Amino acid sequence: MAQQASVPHWRRLVHLPDEALAGCDIAAVNLACAEGLPGAEQIDHSYCLYKLDDWADMVKEYTTLLMPQFRRKPKEYENSEAFFRTLSLITVLQRDCGVLYNPAKIPDDAPFDTADTFIHGIIQGDGGTCATMPVVYAAVGRRLGYPIKLVSTRSKMAGHLFARWDDPTTGERFNIEAAGHGLSTPSDDYYRKGPGARYDLPPGAEEDGGYLRSKTPRMELASFLSNRAFRWESLGDWWRCVDAWAWASSLVPDSRIVRNSLKTSMVQWDKEQRARKPVGFPHLLVRAIKRQFPESLPLELEQDICGLTATHNMLSDPRLEEKYWKPMRNGVCQRMPYQAVADFAPDTSFLINLHFYA
Repeated sequence: MAQQASVPHWRRLVHLPDEALAGCDIAAVNLACAEGLPGAEQIDHSYCLYKLDDWADMVKEYTTLLMPQFRRKPKEYENSEAFFRTLSLITVLQRDCGVLYNPAKIPDDAPFDTADTFIHGIIQGDGGTCATMPVVYAAVGRRLGYPIKLVSTRSKMAGHLFARWDDPTTGERFNIEAAGHGLSTPSDDYYRKGPGARYDLPPGAEEDGGYLRSKTPRMELASFLSNRAFRWESLGDWWRCVDAWAWASSLVPDSRIVRNSLKTSMVQWDKEQRARKPVGFPHLLVRAIKRQFPESLPLELEQDICGLTATHNMLSDPRLEEKYWKPMRNGVCQRMPYQAVADFAPDTSFLINLHFYA
């Protein structure tokens, strides 16, 4: 019971107001978004949160021990206590806690699974990735009261996540790049088009994707749901992929990148369904008493998602397959439905009724 209380279901999180979401542990939010994915059954939520608490204590002890050294020679730490605290955090986590990049995931073509996408892979598994290490840095740092945010950019191959010390009180702000060994603090321009053109943010992409912005808690949740969507996409599960993208898009409605990813997944889902439909598949009428998603998601997209969802359930129902779809494919169906009516209820459940010619 305590484990469930510590890590709420992500469907509860998407409905929280900004203030309540800001009070949630970023680690718990990250792990919640892995729920139901293949491999997620191996996550020990209580252990993961306990280890992060333990690591925070280790960082605090080390930082306190070395603070006199910073006081004596602040120039060695860029005359910044924030930089000193960040360096101490990275040192302890990498050197003493084993928060390191999984070497098997370094090649650009290395496949990512659930453990490479969510933070349990660092805590329980073989190491982290750029999708998970910054989250751990933020989770431990926030336990110590540090204003560490998440920030994203894009390389030519994939997205990239890093952390940032962003203190609105003092105005101190620097990027935290620690996906490799040690700590570096590159400028924002480095992440626009760094040395060797590793990163690639053409004109307009920065605004369209919300790149290089310190993420709000709502943006963080959307980012984790996007990772969830990518995992379902890689598994060919378009139903769950579209669901995750839709909720991510509703959280960050200004992100054209997320909205376009949703639309692309919907097209792929529709393509898959068209290949499964028999000739004469009934016309679908969708009716909804109440919005299924927040108003931040365009109504026409929600209507299309409802249609795709209803079609998915019709094609996946073994009783309908045996009684109608299979005989229709074989040209031997005696009584074919001409219309299906899907009524969506406020609790996101729905009922499908088939109509037949008299």
